[in-house]
Amino acid sequence: MSNTDADPVARMHALFSDARRTEFGLMESLRAKYKKTSRDIVLADAIDALLATAVQREDLNAPPSFDNRARGSGLAIVGPTGVGKSRALERYFDKHPVLSDYRDPVSPSPLISVSAPSPCTSMTLARLILRTSGYPIERDLPAHRLWEMVWERLANLRKFILHIDELQHAVQYVPEKDRQEIANILKHAMYGRRISLIVSGVDALQAFLDFDPQLLRRLTVLPFGPITPDTLGNVVRMVGDYAKAAGLELDLNDDPIRPDFHLRLAHAALNAFGYSIVVTQLAIEHALNEKATALTREHFATVFARKTGFAADRNPFTAEQWQEIDCAALFPKAEIPAPPAPASRRKAK
Repeated sequence: MSNTDADPVARMHALFSDARRTEFGLMESLRAKYKKTSRDIVLADAIDALLATAVQREDLNAPPSFDNRARGSGLAIVGPTGVGKSRALERYFDKHPVLSDYRDPVSPSPLISVSAPSPCTSMTLARLILRTSGYPIERDLPAHRLWEMVWERLANLRKFILHIDELQHAVQYVPEKDRQEIANILKHAMYGRRISLIVSGVDALQAFLDFDPQLLRRLTVLPFGPITPDTLGNVVRMVGDYAKAAGLELDLNDDPIRPDFHLRLAHAALNAFGYSIVVTQLAIEHALNEKATALTREHFATVFARKTGFAADRNPFTAEQWQEIDCAALFPKAEIPAPPAPASRRKAK
């Protein structure tokens, strides 16, 4: 049996490819397609500036090298869930001529990228970085020792760019001393270990950055905002480009005097550009399964109803008062409980 035959994902992929070759393959290519906007240019400029600072020489009389580089700095990408932060960063890393092999820890790429799980502690984050670097730890070790091993491991691999996605999981709903511990670790990484940081997360991350002024001073904050009237054109172009790539005409039945379809789509997607792409891809998939030749407003309304169970009068693609509908049910937010209060200890007799 070949490795492909033994891999359940490969076997199931072959099953769907044989059963629905056109629709399945087309949707696979559409979901892999990245829609670039002007904010990708802003992001690239910010990371380029971070990298340029990271490789400047500390000793101008010696050639540039891992041991002759400047102290680290940091970049924080902050914005609501679904706006496309993680995907934009991933695309930048994949396209960069030096960083692109970052998924292989023993490659020459100087980047290590991790995504903090929920919940996440200082020890969890240290173990995650070690595991991603190819050095898993099974023993129970104190946090300070784990972080010493992280710095040693990164130095041995010549890694000096560290990306932590979803950092809010390590600093939200935790006691102040735990937030301060994470802040101190990040400051030590930049100043003591000369590691340049890229951290990303939802708006709750901003409260953590404001918590420690020293940390905030060492970071550049780049906001990834929601869809606004000024950026609605990105949504218009995105829908048209994806429909064209799927071989579908556009028949959105929009009002020629007061067009509002793309406003409705933005509202349905919680004004998050990444979510608007997800909704559009679902609508296209529905249209292809229906053997339609055009992408219509009804396709969007149907997938929204299927995802939420909302009736027509609560569907932003069909309702008259669509601005008043709370569309959060389409992308439910996981509630992270606050840590329990410490149990009172009995006094020793």
